[in-house]
Amino acid sequence: MEKSTQIKIVAVIALLAGPFFAYNGYQEKERLAKIEKEGITVDGTIEGGASERSGKRSRSYNFEVVFTPQGGPAITKSFPVTSDFFSSRTHESTITDPAVKVRYLAADVENSAIIVGGSKDTTINLMVGIGSFAAGLITLLVMMFMRKS
Repeated sequence: MEKSTQIKIVAVIALLAGPFFAYNGYQEKERLAKIEKEGITVDGTIEGGASERSGKRSRSYNFEVVFTPQGGPAITKSFPVTSDFFSSRTHESTITDPAVKVRYLAADVENSAIIVGGSKDTTINLMVGIGSFAAGLITLLVMMFMRKS
C-alpha cells in the first residue's frame, strides 16, 4: 500500500474517532463535576487490590472497597485507581492504608461512586478527541491542497 494512502486512512480514522473520544471525555467531565457538587462522601475500607498487566507496558490498578451509603446496606465495589494512589496504599502485596473516602450520587450509588483522590480520570479523552479530530482534518486538507498543486 502506498504511503500517502496509509496516511489518508489514519487521518480518516482520527477524524472519525476524535468526536467519540471527545464526547466520552466531556460526559466524564460532567459526571465528575456533578459528583463533586452534589455527591455524598462516606468512609470506605479497602478490602483487597490487584495490579494487572494489560499489554507490554500498561498496567491497571483496582481496589475492592466496602462502603455504606447513607441509609443503605454496605456495598463492595471494584474501583479502577491511579498507579500513584495504588502504590501509596500498598507495599508489595499488603494493603498499608485501608481507609478511603468514597463519594457518590444518592440517585445512583453503584454507577456514580468514586474514590476521592484515587479514581481514574478519563476526562483527558476530551482533549485527545479534539486533537485527533483536528490532526485528521488538517492532514486531509493538506493532502488535498498538495494534490491540487
